[in-house]
Amino acid sequence: MSDTLSRISASNPWLDAASSKIVAVVAPILDHDKPAALRDLLYGTWLGHPLHPMLTDVSIGGWTMSMIFDLLGEEKASDIALELGTLSAAGTALSGAAQWFDLQEMEEPKRLGALHALMNTAALGFYIAAIGLRRGDNRAAGIATAWAGHALSTSSAYIGGHLSFALGIGVDREAFTEPATDWTDAIAESELTEGELTRTEVNGAAVMLLKQGTYIYATSAVCPHVGGPLDEGELNGTCVTCPWHFSEFDLTSGQVVHGPATTPVTTYETRVSDGSIQVRAASA
Repeated sequence: MSDTLSRISASNPWLDAASSKIVAVVAPILDHDKPAALRDLLYGTWLGHPLHPMLTDVSIGGWTMSMIFDLLGEEKASDIALELGTLSAAGTALSGAAQWFDLQEMEEPKRLGALHALMNTAALGFYIAAIGLRRGDNRAAGIATAWAGHALSTSSAYIGGHLSFALGIGVDREAFTEPATDWTDAIAESELTEGELTRTEVNGAAVMLLKQGTYIYATSAVCPHVGGPLDEGELNGTCVTCPWHFSEFDLTSGQVVHGPATTPVTTYETRVSDGSIQVRAASA
């Protein structure tokens, strides 16, 4: 099935136009010149991982419980669950758009994300119609319409799973990197220029160093969002902004200042020994 989705992406270039239209709709909220606080809320920067997966549980959970209550003949409970899932869909959609917004240069995520959004929008239309039918005492049609919406949203959820777990969207790109835990030579002290971000490799991990006065900062050189090179980013004091999608990190702690990244970068302790800068992973 994963290969099928890849083929769907490759054979449907019209999804590029759909993607552009969706971007235009959400750009007033998600463009990088818009207020960072709202974008960070939707990214899940404050949560430590993307917000979208958690909200999908509310929406799909509500719709699924509505189906179960339908089968049990619990009409009031079914209607409440249906309306809860539908009301939560706005936040779910916006958080999903935030997670996808910066991936427009990546063909498969861009196209499948657009398809995911289109299917969810169609499903939401069914759910809203189902609520209207139920309130209008046309319960049988309301149940059938809601179940049609559930078929669409479940199929779309499969695409969402592919985006997350097959394509790694929302996954920390450094999750499986094992930083050096013992003092390890990183670079000669003479190769480090004051105030300049410098990239090196330590035990197979990309490490970025910054010398400011007598202190040397060291973090992972890889942005956890989609792997951007932090050493090519913009430095502002002790904060660096990724050149790809503008995630900002504080080098003193590794913490995310602004998304779309939601997980911190690995930080290292540093010392100078016999003219060599040595690093080891900072203790938690």
